[in-house]
Amino acid sequence: MAIGGGKTGRWAALLAGACLVLLSLAAASCTSQPPQGAASSPVGSAARAPSRLQGLCFSPYPSGTPAVEPAAGEADRLLGIVAPYTDGIRTFSSTGTASDPARVAKSKGLYVAAGADVETDPARNDVQVNAAIRLASSGGADMAVIGEESIFYNFVSESALISYLDRAHAAGVKATTSETWGELIGHPKVIAACDVLVANMFPYWENIDIKNSISYLQSCYNKTKAAAGGKEVIVETGWPSAGAQHGAAVANPQNAAYFLGAFTYWARAHHVKYFYFEAFDEPWKVAHEGEVGGHWGIWDTSGSPKTGMSASVGTAP
Repeated sequence: MAIGGGKTGRWAALLAGACLVLLSLAAASCTSQPPQGAASSPVGSAARAPSRLQGLCFSPYPSGTPAVEPAAGEADRLLGIVAPYTDGIRTFSSTGTASDPARVAKSKGLYVAAGADVETDPARNDVQVNAAIRLASSGGADMAVIGEESIFYNFVSESALISYLDRAHAAGVKATTSETWGELIGHPKVIAACDVLVANMFPYWENIDIKNSISYLQSCYNKTKAAAGGKEVIVETGWPSAGAQHGAAVANPQNAAYFLGAFTYWARAHHVKYFYFEAFDEPWKVAHEGEVGGHWGIWDTSGSPKTGMSASVGTAP
């Protein structure tokens, strides 16, 4: 994930208490936020009620790295932990055992958006894209997500990305890419080539104080929705529980728990679909993003929910 609205940072180089105000379902923004560092619940009793997540970004690497195949059964074990709490998952690769999460999730009745890891090597990209297409066309996934911020990071050209999306469509596969909201707005041809939009909106990476995180995210959503040409906009977002301060954005357990609750309440109130980033902490990412890279999970590396997270995550009724 990267800064959503513009190229001002890289992840590779990445009130509460007595004055809480009830959030109206019709409000244009979420106006009540906690001070940074303050343990706080989202607004109103409905926000405090746990709710089953619509979707989770999922990778089977709370230990190890993508460079090493996970142990046999690891996807089954990890999805056994999170499946009761979510309606679906979004993966980031579909080759080798990276396809296991999709298989296991489908066996548990979850929606699956299968990722293709698109970077700078065209031959490798072909393998990734074709694997995601095969997975989706065989019923192993419901949608292919081709590329993760591949335009933002200049991994591929606009035309190359569109050609991958066209390849999926030619195989009868529902397809999109996952991209920062600002890059999507700046690339209407990419929007036109997607069946739905997966727009990455991370107030933390955009230096936004937690007090303003939801109102800022809604402004990003509104701008993306206006550019979407009537297509559905699915939000990818999250907040880290540790790591360096990013502008006014503070990464700590209180803010991470608050953001999860406030965002999911906002999404329910405004009927917005999402994939929350992410299921488990992944320490291997520290090498790329610094300390913050290892602390985006709702669950820690042992599979336990992190401080304050359980208050916002419930099972199906």
